[in-house]
Amino acid sequence: MILRLITASVIMLAGITTAGAQEDLNINRIFERYGHEKGCKLVVMHNTRLKKYRLDVYKALVYKKRKIDTDTYLNADRKNAIKIREVVDNGKTVSGYYMMKPKEEGKNRYILFSKVYEHEGAVIYIEGPISPDDIMKLCYSAF
Repeated sequence: MILRLITASVIMLAGITTAGAQEDLNINRIFERYGHEKGCKLVVMHNTRLKKYRLDVYKALVYKKRKIDTDTYLNADRKNAIKIREVVDNGKTVSGYYMMKPKEEGKNRYILFSKVYEHEGAVIYIEGPISPDDIMKLCYSAF
């Protein structure tokens, strides 16, 4: 009985710690506000793989046929980014990634986004032992 209680407590604590990985970032408000709205798709995965890369957290919001103000939140996080890569088209930032300060050694954190069309886009949060070069490979290589 005590062993079950301890095991359950450890599992709950692990879930709470991982779930709050991006809570200090402004984009977390995008996930909270729009994650369950019509026209939006929210994907959350913990301790997973994307291609050959191990990720501690993968959280993505894809929206279609819906106007979402991502600029406010992305610009706020951009101010705290330690590395910035953006694609600008006709004077507007349409996609890119921001590398944020790691929460702990070896756990890099990234915000990726794409908003090429006015009412379509994606915001992604990735955390794990993945380098900026690997993020570029993930983004620009064929699956």
